[in-house]
Amino acid sequence: MGIPEVIIAAPSQLSRQHFTVRMPDPANHLLEVELQIQEVDPEVPLRLRLPVWTPGSYLVREYARHVQEFQAATEQGIPLAWRKVDKNTWQIDPPGCSAVKVCYRVYAYELTVRTNHLDLTHAYFNGAALFLYVPGREREPYTLTVIPPKPDWHIATSLRPLTSPSEDPTSGQSFVAEDYDELVDSPVEVGPHRVQSFEVEGIPHYLVVWGSGTLDVDRAVADAKAIVKTTAAFFGGLPYDRYWFIVHLSPGGFGGLEHKYSTTLLYSGLELHQPESYRRFLSLLAHELFHAWNVKRLRPLALEKIDYNQENYLECLWFCEGATSYYENVILLRAGILSAGDFLKVLSEQIGRLQRTPGRAVQSLRESSFDTWIKLYRPHENTLNSQVSYYLKGALVCWLLDLHIRHLSGGQGSLDTALQDLWQRFGRSEKGYSDQDLREAFERAAGADLGRFFAAYVEGTEELDYNTYLHPLGLTLKAHFSRPNPIPYLGLNFNGEGNRISAVEMGSPAQKAGIWAGDELVALDGFRVSAANLTERLTAYQPHQIICLSVFQADQLKHFWIPLDPPRPDVYTLEVLPELTPAQEALQQGWLGSLVGAQLRSEAGPHLLENSPISS
Repeated sequence: MGIPEVIIAAPSQLSRQHFTVRMPDPANHLLEVELQIQEVDPEVPLRLRLPVWTPGSYLVREYARHVQEFQAATEQGIPLAWRKVDKNTWQIDPPGCSAVKVCYRVYAYELTVRTNHLDLTHAYFNGAALFLYVPGREREPYTLTVIPPKPDWHIATSLRPLTSPSEDPTSGQSFVAEDYDELVDSPVEVGPHRVQSFEVEGIPHYLVVWGSGTLDVDRAVADAKAIVKTTAAFFGGLPYDRYWFIVHLSPGGFGGLEHKYSTTLLYSGLELHQPESYRRFLSLLAHELFHAWNVKRLRPLALEKIDYNQENYLECLWFCEGATSYYENVILLRAGILSAGDFLKVLSEQIGRLQRTPGRAVQSLRESSFDTWIKLYRPHENTLNSQVSYYLKGALVCWLLDLHIRHLSGGQGSLDTALQDLWQRFGRSEKGYSDQDLREAFERAAGADLGRFFAAYVEGTEELDYNTYLHPLGLTLKAHFSRPNPIPYLGLNFNGEGNRISAVEMGSPAQKAGIWAGDELVALDGFRVSAANLTERLTAYQPHQIICLSVFQADQLKHFWIPLDPPRPDVYTLEVLPELTPAQEALQQGWLGSLVGAQLRSEAGPHLLENSPISS
């Protein structure tokens, strides 16, 4: 399917700030940027600043470190004096004229969804990592001209074009952004990529694919269309007039970043023929699309007006990302892409991951949200013990909140109800909500006070009491062992880097004995052992038996005598209770039925889980 006719933008006023991006030598990984600024006060120093972070990725990334060869001049080319005043701010002396031209280069060789990448195969850039802004003039419209280096390189971006693509792509194409926010929020892909398009509710959508792999593009387009239709039905329509999926296929890659009119997905392309890998790809796609509503338009007060120069603190990322992580698979299920059994399998796998995270007893979801700027994106050897992901635990808490609301409301309310309420009250008008607004929406849906739930699971670190919320729906969670003869618990973790220990679980036998991350495993009871065969070796031991574990600790050989603990469950199954009351059966079928869709509701009774035990 080709690309529909391009709609040329008609800006409401002439842009006074115009960017040009060139990439004449892709092999040097340098993007060349020119900024022309009109209506400058000739008697006042002119400051320009580069953001320190990208909205949607909550870490100060110091993009200015990649800027080089900064120059400033008048329109006539007369050089202007300038100096750096801080790490990401350039100040030009009073120019004595009303128009200034700034040129600089940006090193672009970091292939992530939030940075810039230029090589012989393509160019990709994000506005926050590339475009300077004049503080105080961010609300003005901007224009952008992109000049590809080769005739077969084309431009893909959600920005509205000012001109139609030229027969000679190397002459460039121009686009317009309403303001700096839109410019930053509109990544650009340039290269010989593949493009397919489809429409939902008359709105054009584009799938742009760069890189190699086993992705069936036709199938991906069909599934993306189903995902868009299902998400639009959930919220009551599409909030945009165009949307772009920019897909980067790169070995080992994984990540996504949301934008109002597009998303970028980074995924390892060589495994996409495998069903589970393709399912994860679609979950990622559904997650980022859901953000077009939740976060990009339905957003907390802290993100209503973005400060690009510093951290923007908020305490509700557990909802922003957690609810989106829960619904990414709900949407696949309602779209008929994911089976009910696979949906429940995902939930149980998430439970297993959380239960293997000691940090769940240390950091609350509210703390995890607030401290994302210094913790989530900066893992270290003690992260396992001190932190919990607001993606992972947030998804499970939103799931339990969904079940709890259904129970309290007698099946009349749900998390769906709360989200749709929030969308109507805040999302449609893009008005920021407070944490109290969130809480009130959930309580309206439940028809009851949820203070105890929030105190325990959002503000506190109490263990999630799954069965308290599952039993009203006739379900129960059971913990099991993956082996007939489970191995005793030692508490060591490895990340694949040889025999070096990557993390030691706090309170474990290994930690109590004095072993820690960075130690190198050598021997068990005098015989060589490796990370690869340690688990199998431990099958020969019993709980409370004492072993001698030998490690190199700071290049010194040490021996530790360690009493082993009893084994810990590593498999979780969702099971149907033996006998259901009419109320339990109604709630269970209401939940599964609303997820599976009308075509599967008749199959969503108690037998569904009995015949499909779900393991982590």
